[in-house]
Amino acid sequence: MKLLLCLALVAAVATAQTLTDEQKANWKKWSDECREETGVSPEGINQLRTNHFDNVDDKIKAQSLCFGRKSGLINEAGDVLADQIKIKLKRVAVDDKEVDKIANKCVVKKDTPEETAFETFKCLREQKPKFTPV
Repeated sequence: MKLLLCLALVAAVATAQTLTDEQKANWKKWSDECREETGVSPEGINQLRTNHFDNVDDKIKAQSLCFGRKSGLINEAGDVLADQIKIKLKRVAVDDKEVDKIANKCVVKKDTPEETAFETFKCLREQKPKFTPV
């Protein structure tokens, strides 16, 4: 019985971390729309997707803000919506305590909305590499 429960839990966690076709389509659509808007290079996009946060430029930060807005994690004023971040974190975190700890650490307002978006997503991915904003 314990083995069955463990297998069910593992299956649930694995499923929760896999993006649906709709989420993948949204990710691509939003990424493409933001890339047109910001002018970020394909290398810059790849840098974000692979969690390489060194030597970022303003276009990469603008991409983070644009994508955050399209995914509903950042409002039009450029404020990170902590409640929405927590909903997405719950898919990859152990429990609510961990979600709160990560959100409190990562959702910190910076000098500009672009900097806030970039630093928030950078922190989230450093804390939980499987975090996804879609």
